[in-house]
Amino acid sequence: KAIPDYLYEAAVIDRASSWFQFWRITVPQVMPLLMIAILFRTIEAFKSFDLVMGLTGGGPGDQTELIAVNLYRQAFLGQWRTGRASALAYIILIVIIAISNLYIRYLNQAKED
Repeated sequence: KAIPDYLYEAAVIDRASSWFQFWRITVPQVMPLLMIAILFRTIEAFKSFDLVMGLTGGGPGDQTELIAVNLYRQAFLGQWRTGRASALAYIILIVIIAISNLYIRYLNQAKED
């Protein structure tokens, strides 16, 4: 176990509810790992173009339309809106950088505590 048992034992002695134990003991202890998982899954969601296009071709209809698929359709599939596609690519880049910076800031704050 990654979380020491004495924290839960002390909470039981203090008559803390299971809900309180979860939010005040479990979540803070696993938050750095959870943040890493969220960061990687977010970045992976932006990079899943090849999987979606390989399996479904972006269809049927708009059912599997991700940001990357939308960018591809804007730029190349009949619409040829390269300016809009370039702007969307920069927005995706800015969002990924912002999420990464928030994660790094949180991780540094957690290290200081």
